[in-house]
Amino acid sequence: MGMGIYLTQEYRFYHMESYDLFLYDGTDILQKLCQTGGVSLLITSFLTQFMGIPYMGTLIVTVLYLLIAWVVWGILRKKAQGNVMAGLSLLPVAFLYLCLEHDYYRMQGHISFLLMLLCVWGYLMLPGKRLVYRLVAGSILVPLLYMLAGSVAVAFAFIVCLIECFDRGLKGAFSLTYLVVAGGVAYFLVYTSRVDNWETALTPLMYYNWSTTYFFPLYAWLMIPLLWIIAFILSKFNIKVSMERCCVVVGIVLAFYLAGNLYTKVHNKRNYHFLQEQYWAEHEEWDKIIETADRRQTTFFISYLNLALAKKGQLVHRFKQYNQQSPSQLMIYPHPIIRNGVALQSDVYLSWGYIAAARQAAFDANMLTPGACSPHHLKMLIKTNLVLGSYQVAEKYIGWLEKTLFYREWATDMRRFLNNPEMIEQDKNLGEMMKSLPLSNKYIKYEGLWKDMEDILAVNPSQYILSQFYGVYQLMEKKVKP
Repeated sequence: MGMGIYLTQEYRFYHMESYDLFLYDGTDILQKLCQTGGVSLLITSFLTQFMGIPYMGTLIVTVLYLLIAWVVWGILRKKAQGNVMAGLSLLPVAFLYLCLEHDYYRMQGHISFLLMLLCVWGYLMLPGKRLVYRLVAGSILVPLLYMLAGSVAVAFAFIVCLIECFDRGLKGAFSLTYLVVAGGVAYFLVYTSRVDNWETALTPLMYYNWSTTYFFPLYAWLMIPLLWIIAFILSKFNIKVSMERCCVVVGIVLAFYLAGNLYTKVHNKRNYHFLQEQYWAEHEEWDKIIETADRRQTTFFISYLNLALAKKGQLVHRFKQYNQQSPSQLMIYPHPIIRNGVALQSDVYLSWGYIAAARQAAFDANMLTPGACSPHHLKMLIKTNLVLGSYQVAEKYIGWLEKTLFYREWATDMRRFLNNPEMIEQDKNLGEMMKSLPLSNKYIKYEGLWKDMEDILAVNPSQYILSQFYGVYQLMEKKVKP
């Protein structure tokens, strides 16, 4: 399982870390806890900060999946004794794995699912002789789970209601109270605007950053009552140990086959490759971008490829080898209002020494970051504001990164540049950026891209990245200005 997750999702975990910044700050932690599903949100944010470390994302998710399968098995053993359901307990995990294929899905849905299963397990541990005690406990657990984990409380209400109906017959119908309580809590959350709408309050849509399909997490929810029904049926038979082992093997094979087969149908190679290129660009692994490029490279990726070629000094003589169709593709992602597109613009602008434009794009990318801040763009905002002399703004972002675990030292080191333009000029990277500021107006981006490029090259002819892009612009458009 771990090997499969690593080979198919490694760069997705890096991407998750890049848009969820966990701050060791009491106010920020309290703000997360006060949201609907705040505990699962806080746990997810805490775990996500480690996903930037190689293999850690795979390790975290693998352990999480094994915990989920183990708890599901523990629930099913309450009905079907022995190991007969052990293999089938991996089926919900298969659907949770497929959730990762959607860029808008949040790992919070995984943590919430585990919390829901633990509540079901705890509910089944209650004394079962008097239904009234369980009704009171279940009616308390539903709103509590809503606050801890979000809309997954609806799945909890449905599952325990089904369990009671199977175990108690007509008396179990009293457990429909749980569904009524869940509906009441959902109404309260929508009425008080704590969640956007009924769909968010009652479905896995709560665990997406934007409205989109949510079939796979819903399938994972529905697998628990389905497996309970199977366990109920198998409990009527006397199953031998050899048959139990066969059922375990069949369940494991079925879960892995289902995950693998559906993965091939929903996996988007192009989107995943873009996440790879984004990671390689942030870590300046330009050779990997060039090595994986295709001569039929679509406009979807051409901008990162152009940046990589420029970094290696190859853009001018190799740009015709690829699918260049217009000068705008040299630096613009097709949908600049999307975070990844604006993030790409900020990277390209900064490499040009186009400081004001890079700062604006980094700010926009950070604002479009779902859930929290992006450490990569906070770094860029710190550097660009230092170069532009906006020291108070830079200090604000430094303070944010100083509250993180992995960016604290870098941020503290950047404090030495505050209110110290002489030191900025002496620094290799910041000094080179400062050289690219036009003498007339450092807040350029008002004369048009073509003219701004000329202004930068006029004050800093050694800006070899921009000079390559400028040369390609001339080759592609000749005298026609974009």
